[in-house]
Amino acid sequence: MSEKTCVITGATSGIGYGIAKGLASKNFELALIGRDTAKGRSVTEQLKDQSGNPRISYFNVDLCSQKQIRQTGKEMRERYPTIDVLINNAGVWTSRCELTDEKIEKQFAVNHLAYFLLTHLLYENIAKSPDGRIINIGSDSHKYGKMNFDDLNLQKSYHGLKAYGQSKLANLLFTYELHRIKKHDHVSVYCVQPGLVKTDIGVKHTNPFHSFMWKLRRLGGMTADEAAQTAIYLATSVEAAGKSGLYWDKCKPKASSLRSRNQEDAARLWKTSEQLCGIQNYFR
Repeated sequence: MSEKTCVITGATSGIGYGIAKGLASKNFELALIGRDTAKGRSVTEQLKDQSGNPRISYFNVDLCSQKQIRQTGKEMRERYPTIDVLINNAGVWTSRCELTDEKIEKQFAVNHLAYFLLTHLLYENIAKSPDGRIINIGSDSHKYGKMNFDDLNLQKSYHGLKAYGQSKLANLLFTYELHRIKKHDHVSVYCVQPGLVKTDIGVKHTNPFHSFMWKLRRLGGMTADEAAQTAIYLATSVEAAGKSGLYWDKCKPKASSLRSRNQEDAARLWKTSEQLCGIQNYFR
């Protein structure tokens, strides 16, 4: 395989780490994004040792912070003139309503706006690849989501599952709208359903009851390495080239919910996201 460059968010654990392991072994140059400096450095060295691939770097970013995302995006644009693959993977789940410095609900900020903003910042570099690919990690939880445009922070009626469903619905609306309006046919965008995975997403920022229920639920889940396979396939497969604007599960496209295919909602979400991120021209 020819040498390619891939940026992965949430790469130090769970699905992101599984993706990083798979792509490191395929000789990708990797730019890993995480929010724990010590863990990030440890994971980077571990991946280098395991794969024999020295071209792995770590960037410490709190994806709650648009300021940090912008700083790292600028650094990546300068360091990697061509980016072949961007994998927006990082996600959070929280039981209580938390707001970022920009006064945005945390799950919406990390699970959607971080995808939206980082893709904007790196899009020109992705378009320089002859086969640029953007992979958004979504979830079938989008089926239970609804866009609450008049109260995106859900402060009138907050529930963690409600906020998570909204953020995962936003992943698909973003993917479909990006596919519709992107300026380059050779850039493909995909959304992935990784399945029920044995990760700590439902443990880290939840109350004791929700943490206990997640631990029970994930017993029937797959490993992070298994869940990473569809994203790895989309990053590397010749067959997937150009199959943009689709929702993927187990390395195959599948249908998503009716709400996720509402073009009016997708266009409204796009404009709202531009406003929340202060973006004047997405494809600058």
